[in-house]
Amino acid sequence: MDGKLYKSMEFIMNAFLLNLLWLVLCLPILTIFPATTAMFGVVREWKKQNDIRIFTAFFRLFRENFKQSFLIGILWLVFTGLLLGDLIIINQLNSSVKYILFSFFFLMGILYLFVSIYIFPVLVHYQVTWKSAIKNALLLSISRLHYTILSILIIAACLVLCFYFPAAMMLGFSISAYLIYSLVSGGFHHENTEKIS
Repeated sequence: MDGKLYKSMEFIMNAFLLNLLWLVLCLPILTIFPATTAMFGVVREWKKQNDIRIFTAFFRLFRENFKQSFLIGILWLVFTGLLLGDLIIINQLNSSVKYILFSFFFLMGILYLFVSIYIFPVLVHYQVTWKSAIKNALLLSISRLHYTILSILIIAACLVLCFYFPAAMMLGFSISAYLIYSLVSGGFHHENTEKIS
């Protein structure tokens, strides 16, 4: 019982520290992608070994993945803006083409959400270019659709919980990352795989 209690307390403390680091590094807004990549990287190392120095690992992974994840973050912001802009314009149309275009961009939005779920685990698990990371995040998210949907539900539950109980923000994001990585990493190749096409 003492061993289980100690492990539980250790898990909570690690999750709290990781969550706090992520929140602080997300404050500049533009660093959200590098910070989230670092958080998933810590979760990956955490699952591989019980004894991990969260603070040291987070900043190491933040530096190592900064350039690539920052670039993808910029692309994500641009695509989000274009997607929302197109939907607003389409909503102003009165012809029947409106529904065809809306269906197309709605599908694009779904795929965008799917890739967003897998992009961070892929970035920290494989040594690939940003183009390959996006492509493989899409392929993995579709091939493991049930885990993708579960991951979306985890994020939704976290956001709802944080909205009604703001104190949950101190643990919710890191635990969500832990659960999501636990789900989606099952579709990855063996740990010694370095590249996927």
